[in-house]
Amino acid sequence: MGASPSSPTPTNKAAEPSNRRRIRKELNHLWVDPPPFCRPGASPVTDLLHWDAIIDGPTGSPYAGGTFPVRVDFSDDHPMKPPTIAFMCKVYHPNVDSEGKMVLDIFKEEWSPILTIEKLLLSMVSVLYDPMLDRPINGRIARLYKRDIKLYERKAMEWTRRYASTPVVSYYPEKGDDHWEEYCDAIAVHNAELEKKERRREEAKRLRAASDAASARRHSKVASPREKGGPNVLWRRSVAFLQGRRRIVALPSTVKAVADWHRRDQLSIKGQLDRWSVAYAIEFKLRIRN
Repeated sequence: MGASPSSPTPTNKAAEPSNRRRIRKELNHLWVDPPPFCRPGASPVTDLLHWDAIIDGPTGSPYAGGTFPVRVDFSDDHPMKPPTIAFMCKVYHPNVDSEGKMVLDIFKEEWSPILTIEKLLLSMVSVLYDPMLDRPINGRIARLYKRDIKLYERKAMEWTRRYASTPVVSYYPEKGDDHWEEYCDAIAVHNAELEKKERRREEAKRLRAASDAASARRHSKVASPREKGGPNVLWRRSVAFLQGRRRIVALPSTVKAVADWHRRDQLSIKGQLDRWSVAYAIEFKLRIRN
């Protein structure tokens, strides 16, 4: 008996080649966390090597408001070879050829296996917004862009209204579809990653707060002897020493000097003795007198 629509046949992902597992992961990412101005295509994915995506015209460009379906085709050698991405409607742009392909270095000699569909689609959005005129595929449009950008934008907007103004609704797996469980798993993984990032942010915030508090405590400990106890302790020890030796507070001029030293908040290093040096000088003078 075949599987019912509500119970799709499970896919043995472990038996899939590594390149197909990677493509599946990128498709799942496009479903749950698409890059800006990009989203899944209108048709269900029946072949991992061939599926659709949609690029919405970037704001601030003559393509704003347009909906541009693109076809994504992978080879069996992916990711050693780049995928082919082509617009499925006409686009007036110096970097798009007559077949709808955006001719960029990353699709040719600058391709790297670390590049993902997300990065490729974002690159296409970026070039839609800001054409690359150093190596255009359509020289006539590139020359018009350089000579009269206003006219270029009017023509690009006219093509957008004519060929890319039809709204397109993205397809997302629904319950009972073959990709429903996979879609739910992708959402769960994405939510778990978001929670992990949030926990990392909270932990980093907590560590910064703890570090700031520890730094404040260290500063307080360093400052307290100077601002709170240091001079007082020195004063009490000096007075106790003088009273113990002489039974009275001797050498009033010297004691007054120490008191004046204690009342000063800011002292220049040059021409001043260290506070402890005053106590030692007092002790040395008393020993000589005794």
